[in-house]
Amino acid sequence: MKAIIIAAGKGLESKDTPPKILPKLCGGSLLKRDFYLLRTVGIRDVIVLGESHIPEIEKEIRNGRKLGMRLDFVRKEGWSQALFSLSQGMESDLFLLIDGDCVFEIGLLRILLDYKKVALCCDSQSDENSGGGSPRILCEDGQIQRIGKDLKSWNKIYTGVALCNRRILSLLEDQGVNLTDWPVSLDRVLSQQDVSCLDLSEAASYDSELRRKIKPFWGKINSAQDLKEAKKRLVTGTQKRTLDVMAWYVHRPIENRITYYLSELPLTPNQLTIFTNILAFFITFLFFKGYLLVASLLIFVVNIMDGLDGKQARAKGLFTHVGNLEHSLDTLYEQSWYIAFSWAIFTISRSLVPLQLCLAIILFDSFNRHCSMQFRAVMGVPLADYSPFDRAFRRFDGRRNIYTVYILVGILIGQPIYSLLAMLIHAIVTGLVYFLRSARHMHAADMDR
Repeated sequence: MKAIIIAAGKGLESKDTPPKILPKLCGGSLLKRDFYLLRTVGIRDVIVLGESHIPEIEKEIRNGRKLGMRLDFVRKEGWSQALFSLSQGMESDLFLLIDGDCVFEIGLLRILLDYKKVALCCDSQSDENSGGGSPRILCEDGQIQRIGKDLKSWNKIYTGVALCNRRILSLLEDQGVNLTDWPVSLDRVLSQQDVSCLDLSEAASYDSELRRKIKPFWGKINSAQDLKEAKKRLVTGTQKRTLDVMAWYVHRPIENRITYYLSELPLTPNQLTIFTNILAFFITFLFFKGYLLVASLLIFVVNIMDGLDGKQARAKGLFTHVGNLEHSLDTLYEQSWYIAFSWAIFTISRSLVPLQLCLAIILFDSFNRHCSMQFRAVMGVPLADYSPFDRAFRRFDGRRNIYTVYILVGILIGQPIYSLLAMLIHAIVTGLVYFLRSARHMHAADMDR
């Protein structure tokens, strides 16, 4: 599938400022963000439809090509050229049509692409103020009846993204429609082309990564205040729902505040992952060398840093497949901490008990991870979010954030061996609960088939 991005309209402050598609949001222009999101959903052929050649847009297009995308710029008079470009190698007659002055989360694109027929993505739970002047839509029985900015009778707001076909562009071109009239111009051809209305409020779906039902955020950017509000919404939208007490009450507000400012820097999520792992393995080194207090304090820095890369990715719209390896690296450095910490206690006490406890901790920690991973793979929902009990237990289950508290407390009271003992007991209890709850839910699913 291909996409057309409409890069039209004057700047946010005056006619002399760049088009609305160029203001920076979370460190990159709206156009750059669109490129990232389109690439993530598998769309690499994109036409930028603009009023005139602007150096900043051309620069963004050149940079977008470095991402492996095939990008072209077409002037608004070039509907025919746009149609011709769309026709080249298209397996489907459908393509995405995106208003460049709108911002949205990736879930909106996924919902619309799954729809697989001509439709405008709309929102029935948005008023005309939150819609930022977006066109109003009158929809009946899933079909658009009228569309315009001054409709007296309407029930939805256009979100700025549509699934279109070449016939609609041909009809608009025949009528000499101006680029900036989209999508109001669609009102002229509704009698010749059925257009569905996909209500975003009704299409909200469960996100297993964020562990909650998501209605993707969208907004129209008309002012600097709109940019500020959109940034807040994007950052808060990165938050997972079900977390342990440390992650929810301590890490979450700190991470969100850091992400708000960090998103403006040219740091990629993968670079943040690298920095986090460098510090994490330095902590392993400190444990091996016996600097227990310094290492245990730095652990809490890593625990906060660990949440930044994912939030940075979601805020910027910058998703990569390789970024998912972060979870594997988490396992590696977490268990290296347990080994190094136990080794340090062994070198002090010359007792094998710390090493024996460490082996048991790693055994049950690995079992717990695998139970959770297997349940999610089979059931499609994380165990931690499957039922009220599981969500409640997730607050206190055995994992790194809780174990690191045990480590610090044991060091402070001069009895680090007790840290290992507490970690092992917590890991065993967590393993039993994970296994029994997984078996119960999976058995119930078998009975329902």
